[in-house]
Amino acid sequence: MDYLKDRQYYEDLYDLHTIEICIDWVKLALKKCKEDKIFSKFPKKDKIRGKNILIELPLYYQKGERYRDKEKTINEWIEKDKNKQDKFDDTRELDSIFCQECNWAMKLEGKSLHDFSDEPLRMLFFFECPNCHKRRGIFDDGEEYKSKPRLCPKCGDELKISYKNEKEVSSFTEKCKSCDYKLEDKTDFKLYDEKQKKREERKEYLLNKYRKECCLTPEKGENYVSSQTQLINSIDRIKETERKEADPIYQKARALKKLKVFDMEKLLKETLEKEKYIDLSFDKPEITKDVVIPFSVQESDTSRSDYDSQNNLKKLIKKTLEDTNWRLMSDGISQRLGILNGRIRGYENEDDLVKIVKYANDQ
Repeated sequence: MDYLKDRQYYEDLYDLHTIEICIDWVKLALKKCKEDKIFSKFPKKDKIRGKNILIELPLYYQKGERYRDKEKTINEWIEKDKNKQDKFDDTRELDSIFCQECNWAMKLEGKSLHDFSDEPLRMLFFFECPNCHKRRGIFDDGEEYKSKPRLCPKCGDELKISYKNEKEVSSFTEKCKSCDYKLEDKTDFKLYDEKQKKREERKEYLLNKYRKECCLTPEKGENYVSSQTQLINSIDRIKETERKEADPIYQKARALKKLKVFDMEKLLKETLEKEKYIDLSFDKPEITKDVVIPFSVQESDTSRSDYDSQNNLKKLIKKTLEDTNWRLMSDGISQRLGILNGRIRGYENEDDLVKIVKYANDQ
């Protein structure tokens, strides 16, 4: 049994679905145009334009989205069929199976994949006793196959099933033992083969005539995917901007003064000197994602206690920098013999500015 086909089989199958989707849409659109009474009153030029909008624009997206999903879908189909093929080819045949009636060794008559969406993929082996002709079905994991009786849709009693083959016609009949329910289904294999041949001819015709028109080439397909990605990103950016514009936290962050190092030093020096903190100096900055600058300043008011001096400086720096992109770092202020030290951090990134505003609001 061949479950796994060559890649071209899956390419053709996917492209055929794409072609049928496009044809169905064109038929539906033309039907709507024909049935729309208002549309029929349009001038000929407007009718042509209307049809193009109604047909070509949706088709553009249909073709593009089918191209986007093509590789992923085909790979999934191939992987699924490969698993079936591997299961069919590699499952070891069961041996030493004996008849439950006469204890004769049973003969393997065939095997089939038990493939249902709600059950694991298993191989089902069919055995027949050469002595009494009793049959058994056993899965590759050793579980006995038990057929479930078909029940009558009218009364719920068990149905009697029968098969009959006459030349090129097969008959399947199910009949209820308790009521008048009966269903007969006949299959004419000659007619079936003719229909199958017509389906293959139609498939070949559609692929040859419409593949170039309905199925995008890799170049056109990638252009579509790229343009749609850019469009989605643009829409996302617009939405994000609108969200930020409506966010008061973001508005506060945006309103912060973005001071450069020189302006920040000047601001601090002027403010601190008024409060008798003199000789402000800065060490070499540490530049990573942000800018961290160690600083030192002298206390010129010797009447202040060390605690008051540190606490007052901390509050002063925080107050001075609160509407800027600079902040006193969490390690605070230290002091020795009238020299006070600390570090301040400068932020540039928008997200970081939002964070410091949120932090300030939470305090």
